Amino acid sequence: MTGTIARVVAAPGAAPSPLEIDVPAPSGNQVLVRVHAVGVCHTDLTLAAQWPEQGLPVILGHEGAGVVEALGPDAQGLSVGDRVCLTFDSCGACEFCGAGTPGYCEQSITRNYLGLPGIRAGETAVTGGFFGQSSFAGLALATDRNTVRIGDLPFEVAAPLGCSVQTGVGTITRALQVQSGQSVVVFGTGAVGLAAVMGAKLAGATTIVAVDPREDRRALALELGATHAVEAGPQAAQQVLEATGGGAHAAVDTTARADVLGQAVLALRARGTLAVVGLGAPAAELPVMLIMARGLRVIGVIEGDSEPSEFLPELAAAAVEGRLPVDRLVSTFTDFDEAWAAAREGTAVKPVWLPAG
Repeated sequence: MTGTIARVVAAPGAAPSPLEIDVPAPSGNQVLVRVHAVGVCHTDLTLAAQWPEQGLPVILGHEGAGVVEALGPDAQGLSVGDRVCLTFDSCGACEFCGAGTPGYCEQSITRNYLGLPGIRAGETAVTGGFFGQSSFAGLALATDRNTVRIGDLPFEVAAPLGCSVQTGVGTITRALQVQSGQSVVVFGTGAVGLAAVMGAKLAGATTIVAVDPREDRRALALELGATHAVEAGPQAAQQVLEATGGGAHAAVDTTARADVLGQAVLALRARGTLAVVGLGAPAAELPVMLIMARGLRVIGVIEGDSEPSEFLPELAAAAVEGRLPVDRLVSTFTDFDEAWAAAREGTAVKPVWLPAG
């Protein structure tokens, strides 16, 4: 067991607070990572408020980056001292992992949400293994399936690759397979939405429309590759139709708001596709007759439909080369509470906490 400080949700709805924990030595294909940076994501905020009381205390955090400190006897492809980022875990053996879409792994719930045994705070069991990492801590126990080398990319830039950037860019390039010359609209310009904007630019989209209520976020979207910025509201779909000459080939919704989802459908041209990636509303009404008559598709996307072992190195290379300016999204914090507040209040696009060793 190795001691470290984690940020732990100890009561229903509470913000994470510091707790000294003991992390077991890695076994099997596990990898022990010293966390140098970890993004704070909307998913962390949502699940901190919703985590079942019987599973508390729990360590959240799922955008970790750091250095490999120890390896289990069966871990492959990594060495102590490797600079890595962490992403979601998967089994590597089921139908979906075999198809290169491990985000839909048959063991996804078990490996990413049901907890990792062995982490303790004194006599108290602490739930770890969130997204296969629980990286709101000085040490994270992951596996060789969700630990990916990043080379010399700064940790604070690498951390968001594991979820928000992977989701945004992958939704464009992998799930929607946007082609050069096509048009894209992105609803919601947080970290995932802005990553989608950057992904659309990488894909060669000719028209990229960003829709958001905040003027500062719309301005940033224009700087990152959007050709048009539209204020969110009932008029948004019509403005997208005008900007794209009849509707977008592809739409991405990051908001999971029922009213926005409806606008996203209306903003598509015939045979267009809406990708739903947001975490929020459990249900929404969509114009079924319009979807049928115009041959539209509505798809859900997890983690950009990506294979992290292949896709994350591509993203890291694009970031190093300046083609994917992830650093423009990142604000770093040495104080966890400030990072958490920045995520909750939306004062930073992608808050990244830098644990003190």
